[in-house]
Amino acid sequence: MEPLTTQVNTTEEPLIRLALNHYLEGRPVIDMERMRAAFHPSANIRTVIDGELRQWPLQEYLDLVAQATVVPCQPEVISFNWDGDTGAAVVHLTFDTFRFIDRFNLMKLDGRWQIVDKVSYRQEL
Repeated sequence: MEPLTTQVNTTEEPLIRLALNHYLEGRPVIDMERMRAAFHPSANIRTVIDGELRQWPLQEYLDLVAQATVVPCQPEVISFNWDGDTGAAVVHLTFDTFRFIDRFNLMKLDGRWQIVDKVSYRQEL
């Protein structure tokens, strides 16, 4: 049996990119409306800080982002794929001295793709 892949239903590609672009275009300029549009309200955000798992529900994460300073960066979609109504993506936000490498789980709910889980790594450059 062959798995359902991105080649089967290319009409989903622009819809997935829309969710990713809400994040990639909203995060660098602290556009909270775009950020909210990217995520499902029940999304969770996770990272490792000083060797320990840190995690936040979406609202706590958005509160932290809202306090951030706007700093120019280069957003980039590295990859994404999907099967049916579930998908995964890797994106980068590259700043002068570091890069966020974000891995997303996405789901299509109520006709639109949303990030339901974000796992992030900060890579020093």
